Amino acid sequence: MKGWGEVGCVEARSGSPPLTPCVRLPPWVLMPIITFMGVGVIAYLETPDTWWDAVLATQLCPHCLCLCRRHSVRERAAWTQFLLRISERIPVLRIYCPRCRHTYTILPDFLTPRHRYQVPVREAVVSGAEPLPACGAQTVTRWTRAFRQALPLAIHHVTAWILTAGVPLRGQEQRFLTGEMRGYAGLQLGRHLAAQYGLDTLASSVFGWVNHTCDPPHAFVL
Repeated sequence: MKGWGEVGCVEARSGSPPLTPCVRLPPWVLMPIITFMGVGVIAYLETPDTWWDAVLATQLCPHCLCLCRRHSVRERAAWTQFLLRISERIPVLRIYCPRCRHTYTILPDFLTPRHRYQVPVREAVVSGAEPLPACGAQTVTRWTRAFRQALPLAIHHVTAWILTAGVPLRGQEQRFLTGEMRGYAGLQLGRHLAAQYGLDTLASSVFGWVNHTCDPPHAFVL
């Protein structure tokens, strides 16, 4: 069908068989890429163009490794709520791959797809740091259930990321990563351990940091 792009077929175009089967996707396929763009909305909105320029200079398409280009800017909900709900909409960058024609939304790590509330708000609720949010009991229950369901995958991503980084872990640290890492406290300790070995832990929150470890980068967890 005209206008559809092939993913995984870069080698085939150069005359050799592709390493992976071709997957035909429409050019309007939209995926998120989560990255650090400041510790919160205020820092992000001070210089959004600076963050966007950094993305455009370095961001490769996760599917075909082509340098992406600017597509457009759209607004995105970024709610914060503890005692009072503050509804806010912020601009986010969209980029596209000129080769496979995927389109990506670049989200600061204090946001995730399908969530209007900022990540630090949800993290504070499920970790118990904010015991009396004003968003309602049903919302809290939904966030807590989603966190418990995603926790095993989050721990898997974090441990795999640290273990494959090639840092000289001690025996106790390896045992912690492979068997003793549990719960939200385990994610915090994992981030602390990564920082000790100089791995990138720059993020607006623990949840945001976990999402940074995902591969491909649009496979967010929390």
